[in-house]
Formats: sequence, structure tokens, C-alpha cells
Amino acid sequence: MDDWNREGLIDLKEIWLRQEQEICADTRCSFCGKRRDQVNRLTAGPGKVYVCDECVDLYREHFEHMGGSFNPKEKLSHLCPSCGTHAPMSHKYCYNCGIQFEPQADS
Repeated sequence: MDDWNREGLIDLKEIWLRQEQEICADTRCSFCGKRRDQVNRLTAGPGKVYVCDECVDLYREHFEHMGGSFNPKEKLSHLCPSCGTHAPMSHKYCYNCGIQFEPQADS
């Protein structure tokens, strides 16, 4: 029984890995439809949404052309004074080095 279980687990793991590779190979940008191998970077978002680096750059260019300045990290994140890591404003500690952020006054 133990041998059967071990073999069964190995087979299930191999099947899972094969399916995972097939999913990764077929992953596309949700906005332009390009495959992972057609772009430099493909970032996963919630709900199986993916965005490629080209679409991010296109959005940034469009946003800047419309008169906005594209630097969301300035307003939406802390900059750790110790290691330079950006962390969401909701974080009280840097997830990279552990230093506590100074409390921010609401604007």
C-alpha cells in the first residue's frame, strides 16, 4: 500500500507539473493578447488577469500625454529609508528589512 501511494503521488505531481507548464506556455496578456514568449515581462494580476510590459508602457505614455505625471509610488507607498524598498502605505514595516515606517499624516 505504501509503494502504491508513493507512486500515485509521484504520478499526480508529474501530471500537475505538466498542466502547470501548459498553462504557463499559453498565458497571454489580457489587454493585447500577446503570449509570454512575445514580450519581455508578463505580470499576473487577480483573477487570471495578466498584463505585459508593452501595455504598461503604452498606458504610461498615454497617461503622461494626457497631462498626468505617472509616479504612483510617490503617493501610494512608503520608501524605506534603510533599504530603498517601496511598500504599500498600509504596511507599518518594510517587508524587505523590517524597519518600522514613520506614521504618515493623511492629506
